[in-house]
Order: sequence, then C-alpha cells, then structure tokens
Amino acid sequence: METNAKDYVYSSCLIGLVVAATALTLWAAHGWLTSLFGAFAAIALLALLALAYGGFTAVVLAVLAARLPLREGEYALDDPQFTLWKVQHVVGELGKVALSLFFPVFARAGFYAAFGARIGRQVAVAGKILDPRLTILDDGCVLGEGCVLTSHAIARNRLILHTVRVGKGATVGVGCILMPGVTIGAGAVILPGSVLKAGSDVPPGETWGGMPAVPIRAAAV
Repeated sequence: METNAKDYVYSSCLIGLVVAATALTLWAAHGWLTSLFGAFAAIALLALLALAYGGFTAVVLAVLAARLPLREGEYALDDPQFTLWKVQHVVGELGKVALSLFFPVFARAGFYAAFGARIGRQVAVAGKILDPRLTILDDGCVLGEGCVLTSHAIARNRLILHTVRVGKGATVGVGCILMPGVTIGAGAVILPGSVLKAGSDVPPGETWGGMPAVPIRAAAV
C-alpha cells in the first residue's frame, strides 16, 4: 500500500491538533487535579490524558467526516478517497486505543458510536469494527468475541468501500469475519468462525456458516 507525503502531512496536522487540545486540557486541569487527588494526581492526569486524547480524536474525525465523508465505491490508489481513508485510520488508531480504556466490553457499542458507527438500542459488541463510519448495527444484534467487521478491502490496486450492516436481532458468532458490503438480515445467525465474503446478503432468519459462509440447513446446525 503506497504512502506519500500528503498522507504524512494531513495526518500530522490532525494529530498535532489533537495533541494541542489535549495538552491545553491537561494544563487547565493540572492544578485542580493536584488539589483534589494529592499524591495520586499523576494517576489522575494519566487518565485524563487518555480520555482527552481519545475524545478529541473522535471529535476531529467527526468534523473531518462531516466535511469530507468517505463514500462507498471502488477507487484507484491515487484517488482522494484513498488518501482520506488512510488519514482517518492513521489519526484514529491511537485515539481509539486511548479511549477504549474507558469502555469495557458491555459499553463497547457506545465506543464505536463515538467514532461514527450507526448503532441501535441494546446492541452487544464484543468484536472489532475497523470502519465505524461505514457500519450499521440494528437494534438487539450481537457481535461475538473476536469477530471482525471491515468495510474496506484493497485488491488489484483498488480500494473497495462498502457498508456492512447487521440486522435487528441478528447474531454474529465468535471469530467471524464480515467483508465489505455484507448485509445480515433480521434474526439471522452466523456460526462461529465463518467468513462472509464481500457483498454477501444473508436473508432474515437464516443460519449461515463456513469459509466462505453459505446457508446451513437446520438439521446440520
């Protein structure tokens, strides 16, 4: 994957903005935290550092997405959309690590919502979402431990971007991989370890499994 000077410049500018906002927050809060926590002020400052850096990263990425949204489609590797996708990932990576410290597994849906995923009510997320702004999780769906949802792929010198959607009440089992453009219907079940290839469309209520995943008869489940 080619990286050029523009990627470094854009990423550095945005990361610098996040660092500056975080430093200003720490400077403003230093005296108050020292008086409040005394000998434990250093720990409080470290926690605030992570929270501020992660929070400001989410805000910066939200502003960037509002001005320059990622769009579904296939793009050459010299297309501005590829540059935008790389910048979003580079800027977001450390911010996600920092902010994840404050979101245990039962609150992980809120974590990905902070980075742009469209998430309904009572959603359980124990897996990883690589492209939150191109991910939709409807009410009551479940993502099992270790599963990965990716809305991007790079093949034949093309960047592929397509939304992944998990329908209402659907279950994605442990260790599954969902590729770009996958749609899982309401109440469907994806068996553990399955790989849904790009563009797969799982009808509501069906059970799929395998590599690549295919419909499975009830007697075989």
